[in-house]
Amino acid sequence: MTAALYEIRLALAGAMMLARGDPGGLVWFDGSIDGFWRSFRAALICYPLFLVLLTFRIKAEQVAASSIERIVAVETIGFAIAWVAFPLLILPLTRLLDRENRFLLFMVAYNWSQVPQTMLFVLIGIVGAALPTGLAEVVAVAGGIAVLVYEWFIARTALNIPGAPATLVVLIDLLLGSVLSRVTEGLY
Repeated sequence: MTAALYEIRLALAGAMMLARGDPGGLVWFDGSIDGFWRSFRAALICYPLFLVLLTFRIKAEQVAASSIERIVAVETIGFAIAWVAFPLLILPLTRLLDRENRFLLFMVAYNWSQVPQTMLFVLIGIVGAALPTGLAEVVAVAGGIAVLVYEWFIARTALNIPGAPATLVVLIDLLLGSVLSRVTEGLY
């Protein structure tokens, strides 16, 4: 097994431990600057899953008004911006919270946590397609809440901060995602 695959395996194990509420999952992440840059490999794992999620989200009218190629291009740019913008928004917050020394560890854990989150949303999309609309919406909301709690736990644990500042981190992520979604959808 190559060193890259070994690191991915360890990072995903850490992400799953955190998903179970085990703060010991943090030990599986490389919180160095090199580990930070390598954690963006998670985006490469998430991207094909993101494209699957996109198929659940786009409507026939959107494709008819634009084109699938344009939609994928715009959404891909939005995907890349999200991966770059979030750390840029969180770094000043970690300074404000006097947790800049934990920024790298947090970002590594956060980046790798995107893999199980994205997999969960794909699973919800697949299962939801087979369920009645009302039940599918309940499952989607429950999954969304679970992901917010997961991100909150990662922020609280990796940054070693109380619940309220961890909530702020999650709200920044939600706001960024909402703004990018509106902007990208407005471009096709």
